[in-house]
Amino acid sequence: MKVTWRQVVRWRLRRQLLVEPAADALAVARRVCGLHAQVASCTELIAGIRSAAPPDLDTALWRDRSFVRTWAMRGTLHLLPADELDVWVGARTEYESRRRFPPSYEREHGVTGEQVHAITEAVGEVLGAEPLSRAELAAAIAARLGDPALAGPLSTGWGAVLKPAASRGLLCSGPATDGAVSFVNPAAWLGRPLRPVDPPAANREVLLRFLAANGPATAVDVARWWGDQPAPARRWIRESSDALTAVEVDGEAGFVVRVEDADELAAVPDAPAGDVVLLPGFDPWVIAPRSHRERAVPPDRAAEVSRTAGWISPVLVVDGAVAGVWEHERRGDALTVTVRPFAPLPAPVRDAVQVQAARYADLLGAADARLGWG
Repeated sequence: MKVTWRQVVRWRLRRQLLVEPAADALAVARRVCGLHAQVASCTELIAGIRSAAPPDLDTALWRDRSFVRTWAMRGTLHLLPADELDVWVGARTEYESRRRFPPSYEREHGVTGEQVHAITEAVGEVLGAEPLSRAELAAAIAARLGDPALAGPLSTGWGAVLKPAASRGLLCSGPATDGAVSFVNPAAWLGRPLRPVDPPAANREVLLRFLAANGPATAVDVARWWGDQPAPARRWIRESSDALTAVEVDGEAGFVVRVEDADELAAVPDAPAGDVVLLPGFDPWVIAPRSHRERAVPPDRAAEVSRTAGWISPVLVVDGAVAGVWEHERRGDALTVTVRPFAPLPAPVRDAVQVQAARYADLLGAADARLGWG
Protein backbone atom coordinates (compact mmCIF):
# COMPACT_ATOMS: atom_id res chain seq x y z
CA MET A 1 0.00 0.00 0.00
CA LYS A 2 1.40 3.39 -1.03
CA VAL A 3 0.31 6.75 0.36
CA THR A 4 1.75 10.25 0.74
CA TRP A 5 2.61 12.16 3.88
CA ARG A 6 -0.18 14.60 3.06
CA GLN A 7 -2.69 11.75 3.13
CA VAL A 8 -1.21 10.49 6.40
CA VAL A 9 -1.40 13.91 8.01
CA ARG A 10 -4.99 14.54 6.96
CA TRP A 11 -6.08 11.08 8.09
CA ARG A 12 -4.34 11.38 11.45
CA LEU A 13 -5.89 14.78 12.21
CA ARG A 14 -9.28 13.14 11.79
CA ARG A 15 -8.34 10.02 13.77
CA GLN A 16 -7.14 12.23 16.60
CA LEU A 17 -10.55 13.94 16.77
CA LEU A 18 -9.17 17.31 15.64
CA VAL A 19 -11.61 17.60 12.73
CA GLU A 20 -14.75 16.07 14.25
CA PRO A 21 -14.82 16.09 18.09
CA ALA A 22 -15.91 13.21 20.31
CA ALA A 23 -18.84 13.33 22.70
CA ASP A 24 -16.78 13.69 25.86
CA ALA A 25 -13.33 13.38 27.45
CA LEU A 26 -13.73 9.67 28.10
CA ALA A 27 -14.26 9.01 24.40
CA VAL A 28 -11.19 11.13 23.66
CA ALA A 29 -9.04 9.13 26.08
CA ARG A 30 -10.17 5.88 24.51
CA ARG A 31 -9.20 7.11 21.05
CA VAL A 32 -5.82 8.73 21.79
CA CYS A 33 -4.54 6.10 24.27
CA GLY A 34 -5.06 8.12 27.44
CA LEU A 35 -4.71 11.80 28.24
CA HIS A 36 -1.21 13.08 28.99
CA ALA A 37 -1.44 14.28 32.61
CA GLN A 38 2.08 15.34 33.55
CA VAL A 39 0.87 18.95 33.41
CA ALA A 40 -2.77 19.11 34.57
CA SER A 41 -3.56 22.39 32.83
CA CYS A 42 -2.63 20.82 29.49
CA THR A 43 -4.77 17.73 30.14
CA GLU A 44 -7.99 19.75 30.23
CA LEU A 45 -7.09 21.43 26.95
CA ILE A 46 -6.04 18.19 25.21
CA ALA A 47 -9.44 16.73 26.04
CA GLY A 48 -11.32 19.98 25.50
CA ILE A 49 -10.31 20.69 21.92
CA ARG A 50 -11.41 17.16 21.01
CA SER A 51 -14.72 17.18 22.89
CA ALA A 52 -18.13 18.53 22.03
CA ALA A 53 -18.36 20.18 25.47
CA PRO A 54 -15.76 21.44 27.98
CA PRO A 55 -14.64 18.49 30.14
CA ASP A 56 -14.87 18.27 33.90
CA LEU A 57 -11.96 16.00 34.63
CA ASP A 58 -11.96 16.54 38.41
CA THR A 59 -15.50 15.19 38.63
CA ALA A 60 -14.66 12.28 36.34
CA LEU A 61 -11.55 11.43 38.38
CA TRP A 62 -12.58 11.88 41.97
CA ARG A 63 -16.38 11.58 42.05
CA ASP A 64 -17.36 9.34 39.14
CA ARG A 65 -14.01 7.50 39.13
CA SER A 66 -14.40 6.90 35.40
CA PHE A 67 -10.72 7.85 34.96
CA VAL A 68 -7.61 6.62 36.73
CA ARG A 69 -4.54 8.84 36.96
CA THR A 70 -1.40 6.74 36.86
CA TRP A 71 2.06 6.34 35.36
CA ALA A 72 1.79 4.58 32.01
CA MET A 73 3.76 4.65 28.74
CA ARG A 74 7.22 6.18 29.03
CA GLY A 75 6.66 6.30 32.79
CA THR A 76 4.55 9.43 32.22
CA LEU A 77 1.36 10.33 34.08
CA HIS A 78 -1.79 9.72 32.05
CA LEU A 79 -5.51 9.67 32.63
CA LEU A 80 -6.77 6.25 31.51
CA PRO A 81 -10.40 5.12 31.27
CA ALA A 82 -10.99 3.15 34.48
CA ASP A 83 -12.78 0.34 32.67
CA GLU A 84 -9.74 -0.17 30.40
CA LEU A 85 -7.15 -0.30 33.17
CA ASP A 86 -6.94 -4.11 32.96
CA VAL A 87 -5.59 -3.83 29.40
CA TRP A 88 -2.94 -1.28 30.27
CA VAL A 89 -1.86 -3.15 33.41
CA GLY A 90 -1.50 -6.36 31.43
CA ALA A 91 0.80 -4.69 28.91
CA ARG A 92 2.76 -2.66 31.47
CA THR A 93 3.27 -5.71 33.68
CA GLU A 94 4.87 -7.51 30.74
CA TYR A 95 7.08 -4.44 30.20
CA GLU A 96 8.17 -4.50 33.85
CA SER A 97 9.00 -8.21 33.64
CA ARG A 98 11.71 -7.35 31.08
CA ARG A 99 13.20 -4.42 32.97
CA ARG A 100 16.73 -4.57 34.27
CA PHE A 101 18.20 -2.47 37.06
CA PRO A 102 21.89 -1.82 36.30
CA PRO A 103 24.24 -0.17 38.82
CA SER A 104 23.42 3.20 37.25
CA TYR A 105 19.82 2.82 38.45
CA GLU A 106 20.98 2.45 42.04
CA ARG A 107 23.27 5.45 41.72
CA GLU A 108 20.44 7.58 40.34
CA HIS A 109 17.57 6.44 42.55
CA GLY A 110 19.25 5.11 45.69
CA VAL A 111 17.78 1.60 45.58
CA THR A 112 18.76 -1.74 44.02
CA GLY A 113 16.63 -3.85 41.72
CA GLU A 114 15.91 -6.24 44.58
CA GLN A 115 14.72 -3.35 46.72
CA VAL A 116 12.46 -2.12 43.91
CA HIS A 117 10.79 -5.54 43.76
CA ALA A 118 10.34 -5.56 47.54
CA ILE A 119 8.93 -2.02 47.48
CA THR A 120 6.49 -2.97 44.73
CA GLU A 121 5.18 -5.90 46.77
CA ALA A 122 4.92 -3.69 49.86
CA VAL A 123 2.87 -1.11 47.97
CA GLY A 124 0.27 -3.79 47.28
CA GLU A 125 0.18 -4.63 50.97
CA VAL A 126 -0.08 -1.15 52.51
CA LEU A 127 -2.23 0.75 50.01
CA GLY A 128 -6.03 0.60 50.06
CA ALA A 129 -8.94 2.85 49.24
CA GLU A 130 -7.89 5.44 51.83
CA PRO A 131 -5.52 7.96 50.21
CA LEU A 132 -1.99 8.14 51.59
CA SER A 133 0.27 11.12 50.97
CA ARG A 134 3.68 10.49 49.49
CA ALA A 135 5.28 10.87 52.94
CA GLU A 136 2.71 8.53 54.54
CA LEU A 137 3.20 5.92 51.84
CA ALA A 138 6.99 6.14 52.13
CA ALA A 139 6.80 5.70 55.91
CA ALA A 140 4.40 2.75 55.62
CA ILE A 141 6.63 0.95 53.08
CA ALA A 142 9.80 1.60 55.10
CA ALA A 143 8.09 0.24 58.21
CA ARG A 144 6.73 -2.77 56.33
CA LEU A 145 10.18 -3.68 55.03
CA GLY A 146 11.99 -2.69 58.24
CA ASP A 147 14.31 -0.32 56.39
CA PRO A 148 14.01 3.37 57.40
CA ALA A 149 16.58 4.32 54.74
CA LEU A 150 13.99 3.65 52.01
CA ALA A 151 11.95 6.68 53.07
CA GLY A 152 14.31 9.02 51.22
CA PRO A 153 14.21 7.38 47.75
CA LEU A 154 10.44 6.87 48.11
CA SER A 155 9.83 10.55 48.83
CA THR A 156 11.27 12.03 45.65
CA GLY A 157 8.82 14.01 43.53
CA TRP A 158 9.39 12.08 40.30
CA GLY A 159 8.20 8.81 41.84
CA ALA A 160 10.58 6.61 39.85
CA VAL A 161 10.68 3.93 42.56
CA LEU A 162 6.88 3.75 42.64
CA LYS A 163 6.34 3.43 38.89
CA PRO A 164 6.74 -0.38 38.79
CA ALA A 165 3.88 -0.66 41.28
CA ALA A 166 1.75 1.56 39.05
CA SER A 167 2.58 -0.65 36.06
CA ARG A 168 1.36 -3.70 37.97
CA GLY A 169 -1.89 -2.02 38.95
CA LEU A 170 -1.02 -1.71 42.63
CA LEU A 171 -0.96 2.09 42.80
CA CYS A 172 -2.63 5.11 41.20
CA SER A 173 -3.21 8.73 42.15
CA GLY A 174 -5.73 9.65 44.80
CA PRO A 175 -7.30 13.07 45.40
CA ALA A 176 -4.95 15.80 46.55
CA THR A 177 -4.95 16.47 50.28
CA ASP A 178 -3.98 19.98 51.39
CA GLY A 179 -2.39 20.46 47.98
CA ALA A 180 -0.23 17.33 48.29
CA VAL A 181 -0.45 14.32 46.00
CA SER A 182 -1.82 11.07 47.37
CA PHE A 183 -1.99 7.44 46.29
CA VAL A 184 -4.58 4.67 46.46
CA ASN A 185 -4.87 1.04 45.42
CA PRO A 186 -6.75 1.01 42.08
CA ALA A 187 -8.86 -2.07 42.83
CA ALA A 188 -9.91 -0.72 46.22
CA TRP A 189 -10.49 2.77 44.82
CA LEU A 190 -12.63 1.53 41.93
CA GLY A 191 -14.46 -1.03 44.05
CA ARG A 192 -13.75 -3.94 41.74
CA PRO A 193 -11.02 -6.55 41.37
CA LEU A 194 -8.35 -5.81 38.81
CA ARG A 195 -8.00 -8.59 36.25
CA PRO A 196 -4.98 -7.76 34.05
CA VAL A 197 -5.38 -8.95 30.49
CA ASP A 198 -3.01 -11.72 29.45
CA PRO A 199 0.19 -9.98 28.19
CA PRO A 200 0.10 -11.18 24.54
CA ALA A 201 -3.53 -10.06 24.19
CA ALA A 202 -2.82 -6.82 26.06
CA ASN A 203 0.20 -6.02 23.90
CA ARG A 204 -1.83 -6.60 20.75
CA GLU A 205 -4.66 -4.41 21.99
CA VAL A 206 -2.31 -1.57 22.93
CA LEU A 207 -0.55 -1.76 19.56
CA LEU A 208 -3.81 -1.63 17.62
CA ARG A 209 -5.08 1.28 19.73
CA PHE A 210 -1.86 3.18 19.10
CA LEU A 211 -2.09 2.62 15.35
CA ALA A 212 -5.78 3.59 15.31
CA ALA A 213 -4.80 7.11 16.37
CA ASN A 214 -1.21 7.34 15.15
CA GLY A 215 -0.76 5.14 12.12
CA PRO A 216 0.95 4.50 9.85
CA ALA A 217 3.89 4.00 12.20
CA THR A 218 7.16 2.10 12.42
CA ALA A 219 8.37 -0.27 15.12
CA VAL A 220 10.68 2.50 16.34
CA ASP A 221 7.68 4.83 16.65
CA VAL A 222 5.83 2.28 18.76
CA ALA A 223 8.87 1.64 20.95
CA ARG A 224 9.54 5.32 21.65
CA TRP A 225 5.91 5.96 22.50
CA TRP A 226 5.81 2.96 24.83
CA GLY A 227 9.18 3.77 26.39
CA ASP A 228 10.86 0.56 25.29
CA GLN A 229 13.46 -0.82 22.91
CA PRO A 230 12.57 -1.50 19.25
CA ALA A 231 12.91 -5.31 19.57
CA PRO A 232 9.72 -5.83 21.67
CA ALA A 233 7.81 -3.47 19.35
CA ARG A 234 8.93 -5.47 16.33
CA ARG A 235 7.70 -8.60 18.14
CA TRP A 236 4.32 -6.98 18.77
CA ILE A 237 4.01 -6.14 15.08
CA ARG A 238 5.09 -9.62 14.04
CA GLU A 239 2.62 -11.30 16.40
CA SER A 240 -0.22 -9.05 15.19
CA SER A 241 0.59 -9.36 11.48
CA ASP A 242 -2.87 -10.75 10.72
CA ALA A 243 -4.40 -7.40 11.76
CA LEU A 244 -1.82 -5.15 10.04
CA THR A 245 -0.82 -4.18 6.54
CA ALA A 246 2.49 -2.74 5.35
CA VAL A 247 2.49 0.86 4.16
CA GLU A 248 4.96 2.82 2.06
CA VAL A 249 4.84 6.58 2.68
CA ASP A 250 6.30 8.68 -0.12
CA GLY A 251 8.57 5.81 -1.07
CA GLU A 252 9.70 5.02 2.48
CA ALA A 253 8.90 1.51 3.72
CA GLY A 254 8.69 0.13 7.25
CA PHE A 255 5.29 1.53 8.26
CA VAL A 256 2.21 -0.45 9.29
CA VAL A 257 -1.46 0.42 9.70
CA ARG A 258 -4.47 -1.58 10.86
CA VAL A 259 -6.06 -3.57 8.04
CA GLU A 260 -9.44 -2.07 8.93
CA ASP A 261 -8.04 1.44 8.40
CA ALA A 262 -6.25 0.84 5.10
CA ASP A 263 -9.12 1.68 2.75
CA GLU A 264 -10.01 4.82 4.68
CA LEU A 265 -6.41 6.02 4.61
CA ALA A 266 -6.01 5.28 0.91
CA ALA A 267 -9.19 7.23 0.14
CA VAL A 268 -7.92 10.46 1.74
CA PRO A 269 -7.37 13.07 -1.02
CA ASP A 270 -3.75 13.98 -1.65
CA ALA A 271 -4.46 17.72 -1.56
CA PRO A 272 -4.33 20.55 0.99
CA ALA A 273 -7.40 20.65 3.23
CA GLY A 274 -6.86 24.04 4.84
CA ASP A 275 -6.93 22.57 8.35
CA VAL A 276 -5.74 25.04 10.99
CA VAL A 277 -5.44 23.88 14.60
CA LEU A 278 -3.98 25.33 17.79
CA LEU A 279 -2.76 22.40 19.90
CA PRO A 280 -1.99 22.68 23.63
CA GLY A 281 1.27 21.68 25.27
CA PHE A 282 2.10 17.97 25.37
CA ASP A 283 -0.54 17.22 22.77
CA PRO A 284 -0.50 13.58 21.58
CA TRP A 285 -0.53 14.70 17.94
CA VAL A 286 2.93 16.20 18.52
CA ILE A 287 4.34 13.62 20.92
CA ALA A 288 3.92 10.53 18.76
CA PRO A 289 4.89 9.03 16.42
CA ARG A 290 8.38 10.41 16.18
CA SER A 291 8.56 9.75 12.43
CA HIS A 292 5.56 12.05 11.95
CA ARG A 293 6.99 14.74 14.20
CA GLU A 294 10.24 14.80 12.27
CA ARG A 295 8.29 15.64 9.12
CA ALA A 296 5.78 18.00 10.69
CA VAL A 297 8.28 20.22 12.52
CA PRO A 298 10.80 22.30 10.50
CA PRO A 299 14.27 21.04 11.53
CA ASP A 300 15.49 24.51 12.40
CA ARG A 301 12.48 24.99 14.72
CA ALA A 302 12.58 21.65 16.55
CA ALA A 303 14.09 23.19 19.70
CA GLU A 304 11.12 25.56 19.97
CA VAL A 305 8.66 22.65 19.89
CA SER A 306 10.49 19.99 21.90
CA ARG A 307 12.23 22.05 24.55
CA THR A 308 14.57 21.27 27.44
CA ALA A 309 13.46 18.88 30.21
CA GLY A 310 11.02 17.18 27.82
CA TRP A 311 8.67 20.15 27.55
CA ILE A 312 6.43 20.05 24.44
CA SER A 313 5.23 23.51 23.41
CA PRO A 314 1.72 24.47 22.31
CA VAL A 315 1.85 24.63 18.51
CA LEU A 316 0.03 26.03 15.51
CA VAL A 317 -0.62 23.36 12.87
CA VAL A 318 -1.47 24.34 9.29
CA ASP A 319 -2.26 21.52 6.86
CA GLY A 320 -0.42 19.02 9.03
CA ALA A 321 2.77 21.06 9.42
CA VAL A 322 3.79 22.86 12.59
CA ALA A 323 3.79 26.51 11.55
CA GLY A 324 4.42 28.23 14.88
CA VAL A 325 4.17 28.10 18.66
CA TRP A 326 1.81 29.97 20.96
CA GLU A 327 0.97 30.76 24.57
CA HIS A 328 -1.98 32.14 26.48
CA GLU A 329 -2.61 34.30 29.51
CA ARG A 330 -5.87 34.80 31.40
CA ARG A 331 -6.57 38.21 32.93
CA GLY A 332 -10.00 38.68 34.39
CA ASP A 333 -12.58 37.67 31.80
CA ALA A 334 -10.19 38.07 28.88
CA LEU A 335 -7.89 35.47 27.40
CA THR A 336 -4.87 36.68 25.44
CA VAL A 337 -3.52 34.20 22.90
CA THR A 338 -0.13 35.11 21.43
CA VAL A 339 1.00 33.19 18.34
CA ARG A 340 4.57 33.25 17.06
CA PRO A 341 4.46 31.91 13.48
CA PHE A 342 7.59 30.55 11.89
CA ALA A 343 6.80 32.47 8.66
CA PRO A 344 4.21 35.02 7.48
CA LEU A 345 0.71 33.54 7.35
CA PRO A 346 -1.94 34.28 4.71
CA ALA A 347 -5.09 36.07 5.81
CA PRO A 348 -7.35 32.97 5.71
CA VAL A 349 -5.02 31.16 8.10
CA ARG A 350 -4.90 34.13 10.46
CA ASP A 351 -8.71 34.25 10.45
CA ALA A 352 -8.83 30.53 11.26
CA VAL A 353 -6.41 31.07 14.15
CA GLN A 354 -8.83 33.64 15.59
CA VAL A 355 -11.57 31.01 15.54
CA GLN A 356 -9.26 28.54 17.28
CA ALA A 357 -8.39 31.13 19.95
CA ALA A 358 -12.09 31.60 20.66
CA ARG A 359 -12.41 27.88 21.36
CA TYR A 360 -9.80 28.19 24.10
CA ALA A 361 -11.70 31.10 25.61
CA ASP A 362 -14.73 28.83 25.92
CA LEU A 363 -12.64 26.03 27.44
CA LEU A 364 -11.03 28.33 29.99
CA GLY A 365 -14.22 30.16 30.89
CA ALA A 366 -13.13 33.51 29.47
CA ALA A 367 -15.62 35.91 27.95
CA ASP A 368 -13.32 37.05 25.19
CA ALA A 369 -10.22 35.94 23.30
CA ARG A 370 -7.68 38.52 22.21
CA LEU A 371 -5.28 37.34 19.56
CA GLY A 372 -1.79 38.75 19.33
CA TRP A 373 1.07 37.96 16.99
CA GLY A 374 4.62 37.59 18.24
